[in-house]
Amino acid sequence: MNLTRPLSLVAIAAAALALTACGDKDSGHAQKTEGEIKSTVGDITGDKDLQKEGKKDEVVGGVKSAGEDLKAAAKDAKD
Repeated sequence: MNLTRPLSLVAIAAAALALTACGDKDSGHAQKTEGEIKSTVGDITGDKDLQKEGKKDEVVGGVKSAGEDLKAAAKDAKD
C-alpha cells in the first residue's frame, strides 16, 4: 500500500490550516501559496500528480491575485 499520497494530503491540510490561522483572506494569494506547498510536497515525495496540481494552483492563484490587486488599485484610484 502506497502511503505517499495520504501523507502528502495531511501536510497540505496542515499548511492550509496554518494559512487560515494567519488570516489570509485573499483567495488568490492563499491559492497560490497552497499551490506552492502542494508542489513542494510533490517534489519531496515524488508525487508527479501532486506537483502538477500544485503548479496549476500556483498559476490560477497568481491570476486571481493579480485581478484582486488590480481591482483594489482601481478602487483606491477612484477614492
